[in-house]
Amino acid sequence: MPYKSEKIKIEGTMFDRRRKLTDEQKEQIKMIYNSGVCGTRPLAKQFGVSKSTIRAIVIPGVAEKNKQKIKEHWRDYSDRKQLTKATRETRHYKQKLYLENKIKLEDE
Repeated sequence: MPYKSEKIKIEGTMFDRRRKLTDEQKEQIKMIYNSGVCGTRPLAKQFGVSKSTIRAIVIPGVAEKNKQKIKEHWRDYSDRKQLTKATRETRHYKQKLYLENKIKLEDE
């Protein structure tokens, strides 16, 4: 039987573990990079992300190119067991947040 928490959307919230940087941090990165104070490596170290993440923020088109590349790569190598495991982990994470009253169902 599915968890109640499966219906709760956490995309774009502070509980979404996929997001590494806030919008304010991204703007700050753009300002620092465009001022020429430092390059991608020091910015990556400062914000705790990879150089490619910084490049995707400061260079237009890089993010879309990377997304397309990843999509094409995983099309041939998708593994059902990995997908099942990732789905299960996400469900458990959302259930934990629900039980800790950090997220709620929309009708509650």
